[in-house]
Amino acid sequence: MTGLWHQVMRTMSQPDAAPDDDILALAAADIALRDHPEPPADADVVLDIARTEFAAVLTVRQARFALQQARERVRGRTAPGRAGDDGDG
Repeated sequence: MTGLWHQVMRTMSQPDAAPDDDILALAAADIALRDHPEPPADADVVLDIARTEFAAVLTVRQARFALQQARERVRGRTAPGRAGDDGDG
């Protein structure tokens, strides 16, 4: 997901522009999946990470959707027959 982190840096570094909440939500979900494998991360964890790491205020709906997307990306990287490249790097 290196491409995601480039997007985060780009959205956070634009002066006088609001960061893209969808990108920050996905980044928070990515952190949640890595840092909270058991019990599995939920929307509250994503909301907390977005708030503390990125000062982003998300909706529960955004957090749930981002968590779903992040899980699908992880499954796509680890699916049988895949080389492990998610196309983001």
